[in-house]
Amino acid sequence: MTRILCLIRRPQALHMSYRALGEADSYSLTASYYYSSRTAYTDFLVAMSDIEKISIEQQEYTGHAPVQLTSEQFDRLLHTSQTNTNSHSSVGVHRFGNATPLVLITFLLVEAPTAFIQMGWGGSNATANAVLIGPYYLLGGLGLIISGVMEWIVGNTFSCIVAITFGGNWLAVALLADPAHGIASTFSDGINNPEYNKGIMFYFAFWTFLTSVYFVASLRTNLAFAGVFFNVTFVNALNAAGYGELGNGNVTVANALFKAGGAFGFVVVCVAGYLFVALMLESVGMPFRLPVGEFSSFRTSKAKLS
Repeated sequence: MTRILCLIRRPQALHMSYRALGEADSYSLTASYYYSSRTAYTDFLVAMSDIEKISIEQQEYTGHAPVQLTSEQFDRLLHTSQTNTNSHSSVGVHRFGNATPLVLITFLLVEAPTAFIQMGWGGSNATANAVLIGPYYLLGGLGLIISGVMEWIVGNTFSCIVAITFGGNWLAVALLADPAHGIASTFSDGINNPEYNKGIMFYFAFWTFLTSVYFVASLRTNLAFAGVFFNVTFVNALNAAGYGELGNGNVTVANALFKAGGAFGFVVVCVAGYLFVALMLESVGMPFRLPVGEFSSFRTSKAKLS
């Protein structure tokens, strides 16, 4: 079998392959070129001249004229070559896992007990939050930030921003509640100081705005995510109002607002927990999938109708 390979000096401007197939009976010529400068065009002319010489020599040697390809045949050969190249290039590609279940479970492990304490389950009160300082640091803070970085690596911008900001929030809550830092002790009345509570009020007020943005963005994902951010927005709003009432000295009203915020937090736990289970079942290839209310299918149906 005769094989002739012509390599051009500028591969980015021109790439041509010339092969003779069979036992000197026939051969095919495949050429694809791109040029954007006078130099590239000159190289192309030189290459074509060389190939014409080879064609003449081959014709004299075999006694057969070279096969002429039509534009349609050339395009078909080029498309086949590109398809084979893409299929081979996909071999050995490393795949990353889905970090979203990690985002959800690290969030749930701190949000669930916090919501239960806010609702006063088991006779608990706000002082029980001191037990959660460790989980706030390691799970809510470190766990969410690490999972957010993992989401960033795979290109999930929305999940990355959500995870890292929530991780920073739990770290802030841990620092605020950690007696080792004594933040409340810097105020004359400690946690009962109006300025202390007003400061926390403004913090949760802006978090209300942030989670509202997350809710709007989640409308491009699925119903479960949208439900999480919808209820988290009310959690932050009620917490902001509760700390505002504490700053005003209305302890009874503040406790009622905190309890309502805990109720919305419980809804968040239920929806996020369902989404976590759905993603975990999907990750191990279960033969069934829990529906999460994908909005993408709704958008596709709407586009078809329009």
